[in-house]
Parts: sequence; C-alpha cells; structure tokens
Amino acid sequence: MTGGPGGTLAQQDAKETATGAQHGAKGKKVLRGDIEGLRAVAVGTVLLYHVGIPFMPGGFVGVDIFFVISGFLITSLLLREATKSGRISIADFYARRARRLLPAASVVLIFTAVVGWFVLPGQDRSNLGTDVIAATFYVINWALAYRSVDYLAEDAAPSALQHYWSLSVEEQFYVVWPLIIILGLVLARRTRLRPKPLLFGILTLIAGASFIYSVVHTKSDPATAYFYSTTRIWELAIGALLAFLVVRLTTLPRVLAEVIAGLGLALIVWSALFLDATTPWPGSWALAPTVGAALVIAAGCASQGTVAARLLSLRPLVWIGGISYAIYLWHWPLIILTKAAYPEVRIRYLIVVGLVAIVLAWLTKHLVEDPIRFHPQLSAKASRGLLFGLVSMLVTAMLGGLVYISVPRLDASAPVKGATDLIIDPGSDDWKIKQGEALADVLPNSGTTVPDPAVAAEDVPAYYADDCQVLAGDSQVDTSCVYGAKDGSKTVAMLGDSKMGQWFPAVTAIADQEDWRVELYLKSACAFSYAAKEPDCAQFAKNVIKRYQEAGAPDIALISHGAPKSDELQAGSEKAVEDLKALGTQVVYVADSPRPAMPEVYTCVEENPDDFSACGSPSKGRGREGVGTPNIEKAAEATDTPLIDLNEWICPPGETCPPVISDTLVYRQGSHLTASYVRSLTPMLYRSLAKLDLTEANSSDIAAATP
Repeated sequence: MTGGPGGTLAQQDAKETATGAQHGAKGKKVLRGDIEGLRAVAVGTVLLYHVGIPFMPGGFVGVDIFFVISGFLITSLLLREATKSGRISIADFYARRARRLLPAASVVLIFTAVVGWFVLPGQDRSNLGTDVIAATFYVINWALAYRSVDYLAEDAAPSALQHYWSLSVEEQFYVVWPLIIILGLVLARRTRLRPKPLLFGILTLIAGASFIYSVVHTKSDPATAYFYSTTRIWELAIGALLAFLVVRLTTLPRVLAEVIAGLGLALIVWSALFLDATTPWPGSWALAPTVGAALVIAAGCASQGTVAARLLSLRPLVWIGGISYAIYLWHWPLIILTKAAYPEVRIRYLIVVGLVAIVLAWLTKHLVEDPIRFHPQLSAKASRGLLFGLVSMLVTAMLGGLVYISVPRLDASAPVKGATDLIIDPGSDDWKIKQGEALADVLPNSGTTVPDPAVAAEDVPAYYADDCQVLAGDSQVDTSCVYGAKDGSKTVAMLGDSKMGQWFPAVTAIADQEDWRVELYLKSACAFSYAAKEPDCAQFAKNVIKRYQEAGAPDIALISHGAPKSDELQAGSEKAVEDLKALGTQVVYVADSPRPAMPEVYTCVEENPDDFSACGSPSKGRGREGVGTPNIEKAAEATDTPLIDLNEWICPPGETCPPVISDTLVYRQGSHLTASYVRSLTPMLYRSLAKLDLTEANSSDIAAATP
C-alpha cells in the first residue's frame, strides 16, 4: 500500500535530505552523535534505576526519552521517503521494522521463556507464557495494564518481560502513523492543501488529545495510565512534530542552539535525579524529560558543536547508544531472573548483571541484529522481510504457548474440604475445632492442594472479572455490582476493601440459600471510614452513605478491611457505621484474616512439596490476628456492633498457622485467602450470621458442607 503523490512535499522539503537525522543502513545515512548519546543516556538511566542505584530515583524517564527519539527518527524516515519518491510504501516500512526489531527481540523472548521456565515459580510461569505471546504481538502493555488493577497481586513479582510494554506502545503507534501520513497526503492532493502543514496539524491534534487524556487518566487511575498507549502517544508525537521542523531548526542561531541544548540536557538530568516512583506518571510531569529530549534534538539540527552535543557525542556514549536497543531488551529479564534465583541478591551483583547485559547486547547486535537487518536477500524485497517477521513471531508465540500450557489451570469449582475438616463433630449444634493428633491429621505436610500453588494467585472472587472494586483515585460509587437475587428478600452490602471482598464466595453462597440481594461497595486499600490517609477513600465512604440516603439503605452490611491501626481511621469508621445504622441497617464487622509471615505462601508451598510446615507462620502474640482487626475490634465495641471472628478456622490452635488445611491452600498473595478456602468457611460464616438472627435458617440446621 502506498501513498502519493508528494511533489509539493518534495519541493518544500528537499533540504531535509541533508539535514534530517537518521540512524539507518550502514554508510548511507547521517549518524548524529548527539542522538546516539541521547540513546545512551536513556538506556543508562533505565539500567541504573532497575539495578537499584539509589541516586537515580527517576531513571524510568529513560523510556520517555526513547519515545521522543523514536518519534523523530521514524517520522524523519517517512517524510524523507515521501520527499524522494512521492509516496510511502507500507510494505517496505513494516519490512524494515521487522528486520530492525524482531531479531534481537525474538532472541531475548526465547531466552526468557526457556530460562524463566526453570527459574520462576509456577504462578510467574503462567504469566510468563501469556507475556511472551503478548510481547510477540506487541500488546503486552495492555496485558500489564489489565494485570495492574489486580489489587490482590500486592506482592506479585514483576514480569520478566514487563519492559516490552514500551516497545508495544511504539509499534502500535507505528501501525497507525504511516497510514495517517498516507491519508494526509491523499487528502492534501484532493483539497490542494499543503501536505506538511496539514499533517503537522493532524499530529498536533493527536498529541494534544493524548496529552490531555494522559493528565486526566494518570490522576484517576495511575496504575493503568502508565501502560496505556493512549497516555503515551503524545510523547512519540513530540519527536514526530520535530521531524516536520528540521529545515527551520537548522537556521537557529548558534547561541540559541547552545542555550536550548543545555536546557534540554538539564531537564533530562533533573528528571532522572529528582523525580521518583511517587511521581504521578506519565501525566504532566512527563513533560520534563520529553521536552528536554526534544530540545536537545532540535538544537542538534542547527549545530553539532554545542557543549551538550559534544558531550553526547563522546565515543563511549555513541558506542552505548549503538547497542542501546539490545541493552534495553537484555537488562530487565536478566535482573528479574537473577532475583528469582537469588532473592537476597545485593545491588553490587545486580550491577554485574547490568554489565553482562551490555556484553550480551554487543554480541546480539553483531551476531544477530546487523547480519539479519542488512542481509542482502532479506533486504531485497519487502515480502521477504515480512515473511521473516511472521516466522519469528510465530516461533516465539508458540514457545509462549508451550510455557503457558505447562502450568496447571485453576478449577474454581473444584470440591474442597478445607475448614470443614477442622470440625470435631459436624452434626453438633456448637462446632469445636479438633485438637492434638486429630488436628495434626488434617494439617498435611505434603500432597496435592486446591488450588495448585502455581495458580493460587488466580483463585480470586468472581467479582474481579466484573471490575467491581473501585480503583485507586476514584471515589464514585458503582451501583451495578449486584449479585444473588436481584429482587431478594433482603439486601446485603459488602463494604470495605479487598479483605472484605475476599468473603464474596461465602456471602454469595449464603445469599443463594437465603434469597438475598448482594451489593458490593468495595474500594481497593480503603477501609469504610470517613477518615483515611487517601482523600478518595474517605470521600468514597461518604458517597456510599449519600447513595443510601437517596436510594435506600441495605438491610444488612458486612464490613471489614486490612488497614493498620489508626485512631483517626477508627473514629471515621465509627462515624460512618453510626450513620449507616441510623438508616436502619444491621451492621456486622468481620475480623481481618491473619497475615502470614511471608508474602507468597503459595510459592513456598510449591518450593517445599514435601515439607509444607516450612511455610507456616508463628501464631503467638498477634499472629492469629489480622492487621486490620485491632481497629475493627475497637470500632465494633465503640458502636456496639457485633463482630464475627473466624480466624481460629484460618489459623487453628497451635504454635503455627498452617499454609494448607486438609486439601486446601489457605493463602494466595499477601494475606488474602484463596477463594477455595473461603468457600470452605461458608458454613462457619453462615452459622455466625444465623446466631445474630440475620438468616432464615437456624444455626443448628446449617450443615458443614462446602458449596
């Protein structure tokens, strides 16, 4: 597919052939030392940040610098092609991209898939398989954005291929951008408008819309904003817009070029040294490194003699810049796999890993990248380059599929015994927990578990699939999260954070028996309180009460959270509960579940298949008490509200809280219970509610059966 004709464009921009910067075929393009050095700065900041160098808290801005460089270079190439031939060949463009990107990317994907299969725990292997496939087809940024809203992944290890998100953003942009240029050229021909101003205007509108969306979305949902293509397009567009201005930039006075180059480099250095992980990103703060990179590139169009350009053109920086793409590809999986194999690895050893990444990058460039990129047979026809790209992607995708299917799958409805096996006499009116040898018999030290440890982190309540937990930064109430009988005899609300939400399988199972309507008003990391560390948490609670005042309050409200002890939080919780009770709601607190001594109990169980006891947590002191329980107990006492505490069924009597009870794995990530174990706690919760006269069923009639 081609776009044309571009005669007017050629007349306007003939000079750009000499002044445009391109890092292209050997000996055929102008190699700008300042841009190569800028690449080195970009990859260097990222590398130092990822190995944990403390003086580089904003090293993540290197990715944003890459976006600007990429937008400038690729758009320069496209404009140059339109200038010389009067058209743009989509086939040639994508063939060049395939030869440029896929050789090194495929090698690193294969390496990561194979080594990761041996090194990573089962849960991470499952993610690895999907990530290899997503990275192969340049959509991993969306996969990571989706995963970032899994609040229960509080202690999950980052993906070994997480860094491919930026490559995905770029390639998604370059799927669309050449087509926009072609359409712009066709439109210019038909309307007799000048093509460059038309394209410049279109791109400016795209950049402006993306920037506004980036600022808004970063504020409302920073977790997903980081990975979305739509929040990053403006960064690529800054570089692309520069490509339209090359001729005019060559006329900048030397003094002005010196000033803007120095200012640009200063913005980059400031960003890397003074921004940090707490900075909302990308949003408006991302202007600092991107504008900085743009200023350096713009000044370089006028002069390569500025102080900044000479610094960036130093041979070591140019050398690093030449292999920056491969360094970027290699460094992250090496770091993650090293940490997986040696969890206590120190920074000095990670620095060595970073140096290894540089060596592998050099080898990759000279043994893989350049031989394929400049292969005369592959370069001769676009179809050959495209075929090579297709084959490469199919190979890595199939490998990712093999990794994925090697991991056990979750059966959310698998029968479990779990807590019900702790009961001495299931037929009695008052259930007691087994002791001594009888208890030891239901606390296995080996064997299979439900769920399998490899998929424990996936064993979450079903409401997660419905996005029924309000995101961080959002205080709006979602009234659509309704389960059970829509016109039930009673309405039961679940209020709090994910520690309340973990009881969803049990509550909905009880709702099926009681003909209840279940409404979810859950917000990540937010207790149901008028006072909280984050303003959106307190506002959310106020909005829930306002909703009840306007539309009617529920008959029953179950409240829990995992927030640490705080007098202010407790007071705010008490006030919210009092307001709720004033509306006629019967409120019940549920104690927070115990927090194990290790963040990923399921990983420990997988690594110790013959000694589950190695994964237990001390129960002495407050070991059997959840982090949020002290606040909950005090608020319950202050408001004369009943409290259901089922923690003895989660951590039975003894010196250790076991990781596995009967056939059921107790924990997924952090202190959250597996949905399977919560299902086994359904009879205990049901009886507790019955004793409070909140159910139609009598306590003694509730059987010790798991739904």
